[in-house]
Amino acid sequence: MKQHSPHPDLLQVEPFDAIIDEEMEPGDILYIPPGFPHEGYSLENSLNYSVGFRAPNGRELVSGFADYVLARDLGSQRYSDPDITLRDRPANVLPQEVDALRQMILDLVKQPEHFQGWFGEFISQSRHELDIAPPEPPYQAGEIYELLQQGEALQRLGGLRVLRIGEQCFVNGELIDTKQLQAADALCQHFSVDATLLGEAMDDPSFLALLTTLVNSGYWYFND
Repeated sequence: MKQHSPHPDLLQVEPFDAIIDEEMEPGDILYIPPGFPHEGYSLENSLNYSVGFRAPNGRELVSGFADYVLARDLGSQRYSDPDITLRDRPANVLPQEVDALRQMILDLVKQPEHFQGWFGEFISQSRHELDIAPPEPPYQAGEIYELLQQGEALQRLGGLRVLRIGEQCFVNGELIDTKQLQAADALCQHFSVDATLLGEAMDDPSFLALLTTLVNSGYWYFND
C-alpha cells in the first residue's frame, strides 16, 4: 500500500478497494490488523472511539538510541586502523573497513547497561500529552508519610507508563532511582498503592523523598 503525506502531520494512503464493508451498530467493536488501511463514515450523529496499539518502528528505535548516546556523551572512541597500508586504488573503502565501522555501532548497542537504560526511558515515555496537574502547594515528605500511615492510597495518573525492566523501574521516560526495588515494583504493578504495598520503604528517607517528587510531579495523587 503506497503512502503519501499531503501534510507533515498527516500520513495517508492512496484510494483502495475495501475487502470489508460493514455497518457498525451501537456496542460493536471492529478489529483492524496492523498494516491494513481503513476509511469510515458516520451515517448519522454518533460517537466512536478508535484505540490504537502501535509498536515502534526501526527508525524510531535508532533515533531514540542515538539521542540517548548523544545526551550521555557515549561512543567517544574514534575509528582507527593501525594496520592500514597504501593501496593502488585509494578511493576504495574496503569491506573489512565497513565491517569495523558497523561493529563500532553494534558495540554501543551491546552494552547491556546502556541499552536497558535507554529502552526503559524510551518505552516508558508517554506518546501523548498527559493530564498532569501538580499539587498546589507541593507536598512535603512528612505529609505524604502521614497520609499513607492513616490509610490513604496514592492513585496513578491515567495513561502514565510505569514499567519494570530487569532490576530497574521507569516512569514517563525517567528512571525510578531507588534501592527499594519492592516498593518501586509496587508502583509499576498497581494503579493504587498504600503503605502496605510500599512496605519497609516507608521508613527509608531517600525513597520517601523520591515518592514526594513523583507526587509533586503529578504522576500520583491522593483522592480528595
